This record gives sequence, structure tokens and C-alpha cells, in this order.
Amino acid sequence: MNFSHLQAFQLVAELGNMTRAAEQLNVAQPALSKTIANLEQQFGVPLFDRRGRRLELNPCGEVLLKRVKAIFNELEQAKQELADMAGDDTGHVTVGVTTSQILPNLFANYLSQHPEIKFRLFQVAGRYEIANQLRDGVVDLCITSLPLEYPSDGNSVASQTLMSEKICLAVRDDHPLAQQASVTLDDIAQEKFVSYPREDGIREITDRVCLQAGFRPNVVFESFDSSVIAHLVRDGVGVALMPESWWQGAPREHLVKLPINHDAMQRTILLSWMENRYLSPAARNFCEFIGEYAKLMERDARLGELS
Repeated sequence: MNFSHLQAFQLVAELGNMTRAAEQLNVAQPALSKTIANLEQQFGVPLFDRRGRRLELNPCGEVLLKRVKAIFNELEQAKQELADMAGDDTGHVTVGVTTSQILPNLFANYLSQHPEIKFRLFQVAGRYEIANQLRDGVVDLCITSLPLEYPSDGNSVASQTLMSEKICLAVRDDHPLAQQASVTLDDIAQEKFVSYPREDGIREITDRVCLQAGFRPNVVFESFDSSVIAHLVRDGVGVALMPESWWQGAPREHLVKLPINHDAMQRTILLSWMENRYLSPAARNFCEFIGEYAKLMERDARLGELS
């Protein structure tokens, strides 16, 4: 058994098809089939269930795939750590976010001070997908509005709170509620909502709070795109529950922001990473920067409320 055999197993597991895997590996299909058969013989258990032309991992195969991913992730971390030790000046940081509205201008501010750093940014639909990417080493860090969870699989996540912000109601300026100074949940229980999909952290928070208040929001349109939500609110399709930071860069024509009189209508922004994974100097430096940046944003927000 060698690394190439494990790589072949991983590709077959991911594609579920021996022919396609052989094509990508540029090997003959009989040779690849023999490699998989040899692995099964060495481990003493079958790794796949054959369903016609498709191969599906069985429970034994799932255990091996998890370990194989961990092996290659460790090797990638070792490669990065050795490059850092060798004095490679160019740092790379991969970050996953669940919304582009989190911490506006964060990356532009950081790169203006550290132009040598190279970033890859993944915008992911929900925290479960981003949790998988963090666990599998696809991203070094992630920024979310809800904690990441890895139930009973031994993975440990470290997190730091960056900021908390209120969730407000967005309505068109001629809406009956637009003249109020604030609203209660009872005020909006019968409204039609334009909303983020269920996978989004904001939607998770607002659905939970509304259900605790005794109603399920009547969502008539869903979109991950905040500009689409704003457009539909302006068109009178419905109202929207939006984070306060969204208003900093959003076009506000014909829109009114209304505070909601409920303490739980807020979200907390978290920066997370895997505790047992190597972080490059560039990633550690970015962690420090983002913590200070969030403090400045929170201070500016407080000053804005006082002015």
C-alpha cells in the first residue's frame, strides 16, 4: 500500500464510478480495479457496495475515507509548515464565509496593510457546509453567525467572538409600519416576508425567535442575494429581517429600518478554526487583525448611536 493507492481509493469514493476515476488518474480501469481489490484484501473487509456501474461506500469504506482525508490533510499542513520554516515570504489564507455582508471592507483593509498575502474566499450557503469545509481543510478559517458543531466525531473547533449586531426590519417607506419608531414581533406576525433561505444563519436565528413568539414567518420569496431581497422589499413584495451591518452598504431609497423590540433579534459573528490544525503565520496574523478590526467597528457603531 502507498499514497497513490489511497489517492485512487479517495477518487473512486468521491466519483462512485471506476471508469471515470481511471480516466482522471490516467490509468487502465483493470489496473484501478486491481488496486481497490488489493486494498480490500489488505484491510480484510470490502470497502464498496456494487450497485450496477455505481460504487457506493459501505460503512467500512466510510471509515477509511475519513482517515485517508485526515492523512492527506496532515501532509498538506506539513507542507505549509515546512514552507513557512524555510522562510517563504508569500502567505496564503483561505477563508470561508456564510455571507458577504459580514464585516464590510475587512479584506480590502487587511490587504492594504499586507499586500504580500494571497487570499482565497469561499462564500458558502450555510454553516453545515462550511463546517465540513473547515473540518476537511478546504478553508483555514471561517466567519459565521452561528457556532459550528461537530457532534461526537472528535473534531474540536476554536472560536472567538468578533461582534454582535441587531437584526432589524426592512420595510418600504409607504408601509403602514414605516412611521413607527420600532416594532414588536406581534406587529409583524401577519406580514409576508422576503427572506434568506433556511440554510442561512440569519434565517435560522429569526425563524427560531419567531417560533418562540408563537408564529412561523410567512416567507413568500427566498434568496441568498441581499440586493435581490432589498429590491423585492422596495417593490412591496414583503418585509425583510436584515442584519444591521447590511444597512451600511445597501441602497436605502424607499426603505425604512425599524428596530425590533426583542433582545434575541441579534446575531453574533464568530471567527473559527480547527484547534488541532496548523495555522500559517499569515492565517494567525489575519486572526489578530480581524479581532482588532471588529473592535473598531463596534466602537464606531456605538459612536454612531450616540451622535
